[in-house]
Amino acid sequence: MTRRWATDHGRLRLIGRDPLLRWLAVLMFFGVGVGTLLYNQQREIALLVAEDTYRTRFYSNLDLWINLLTLAIQVFLTRRVLTNYGVGPALLIPALAVLAGFALLSASPLPALVAVVQIATRAGEFSLGKPARETIYTRVDRQSRYKAKAAIDTVIYRGGDLTFAWVHKGLSLFGSSVVFGGGVLIATAMTFGAWQVVRKQAKLPAELAS
Repeated sequence: MTRRWATDHGRLRLIGRDPLLRWLAVLMFFGVGVGTLLYNQQREIALLVAEDTYRTRFYSNLDLWINLLTLAIQVFLTRRVLTNYGVGPALLIPALAVLAGFALLSASPLPALVAVVQIATRAGEFSLGKPARETIYTRVDRQSRYKAKAAIDTVIYRGGDLTFAWVHKGLSLFGSSVVFGGGVLIATAMTFGAWQVVRKQAKLPAELAS
């Protein structure tokens, strides 16, 4: 346990020293936050408005549309975007879509709109956001590529999920509009993190030898 803590602590120190890694961690933390808030509140809304059978069909259809949209974007857009325009659009488009989605939901938290935002959020992450981040990691040194990335993908991810699960518990006491209003702030922080990652990665070499 002590060795595990020391390893994680060392990786977090590595993240803290490097501006690009810091902003990648910020992006991950708040990206997990919007996903956790949206998923948990979607569940609360579904429990209020739907029977068990309908909820099962609802979640099944969500997964289907997320997978179909992700596949379509990956086949027709992802490579073109990354090759022609770099990681900037691939990081910023999903972030801005999430921000717009939460703004709409804070004004009108309808179940159908929650589903649309959930599909757009997850498909954008799987088809654009994650490939863009993986591309950045191919251009950093080995320590950052393996040690820091592992910490961001585990410690930061799990920490964000736990943190925003509790944030959701507090906000949900005041209703869906407040939850999604808080989501606007979290999505804004996520978008700012994405913008900073785009700025910092622009200073990296085009490619780095292994």
